[in-house]
Amino acid sequence: MKQFQHRLAISPTSLHTIVIIMTLAWIISGSTAQPPASIAGLWSLLPGGITGTGLLNRVLAMAAAALAVYILGELNISQILLRINSRAISFTFAALITISTFIHTFQPGMLVMLCLLMSYFTLFSSYQIEDSATLTYVSFLYLGISILLFPKMIWMAPVYWLSMYILRAVNVRSVCASVLGLLTPLWVVVSISYCMGRIDMFVGIAAQMIHITLGGYSQHTAAQTMTVWICFMVFLIGFLDCYSRINLDKTRTRTILMVVSLHGFVLYLFILLWPANLNTLLPAALIPTAIMGGHYVANDQTPLSNIIVWMATIIIFTCYILNTWIL
Repeated sequence: MKQFQHRLAISPTSLHTIVIIMTLAWIISGSTAQPPASIAGLWSLLPGGITGTGLLNRVLAMAAAALAVYILGELNISQILLRINSRAISFTFAALITISTFIHTFQPGMLVMLCLLMSYFTLFSSYQIEDSATLTYVSFLYLGISILLFPKMIWMAPVYWLSMYILRAVNVRSVCASVLGLLTPLWVVVSISYCMGRIDMFVGIAAQMIHITLGGYSQHTAAQTMTVWICFMVFLIGFLDCYSRINLDKTRTRTILMVVSLHGFVLYLFILLWPANLNTLLPAALIPTAIMGGHYVANDQTPLSNIIVWMATIIIFTCYILNTWIL
């Protein structure tokens, strides 16, 4: 009992066990998710079998979640986000996305989540690199792709530019590369739309970028509200602990975690401002949540943290039961 957190953090079988549990729990939960509302962009061009609520949709959603778990593990290794050898970030994400049964559907948020996750490889790698134009271009290219799926992601661009400043990767070439990377997917869509005589498709994307609808909390179910608060509390606990012990990490890791914290707070702010887009934004917000939460599980092993991890485990398990069979 006292060593629960330590064994969970360092055991080589923790991730495998939780992924198996995640898969079974995903299947047992059934189809509680709803297809997304009509969204301007490339998503509307996909076949109905993919965008509906059938078996293929759920299989693709599970595959996207499993891929995110794997990529998070690779991100942790390549960027050395933890001080010890642990898969805590990956299994934290697996646990949180499993209890979020209302997003267990293949929808724009799943692809946006993967795009942001892939962009972090090059974004974090640009730390203090003088010639970071190529890395910056790739980071913003992924962000541009996510905009085609969910146009309001354009508002993450200022956050990425601020991240470049924090990572000390700002220069004239990198800024120009970021603008070019952001616009490249849009140029492709404009060209295809013009050739197909469907310029209205691009106009729809542009309109959604600036069309902001506030409010819509009444549309949320009790399951959605409870799950978002649990995810945010995991993020907040990880954030507070990380910055109370920030001196234990290397300078590079501190800077990356600062960027992760910034992205997390901004994404949760977007959820607060645009609650109608919760199902699309929450998968993306789970990435910084898993990084901060996993950092806490792996690196802060005290009696108090052991109690908190036990309580979090019980709360997550209870949340899954409520979301699946009661709420």
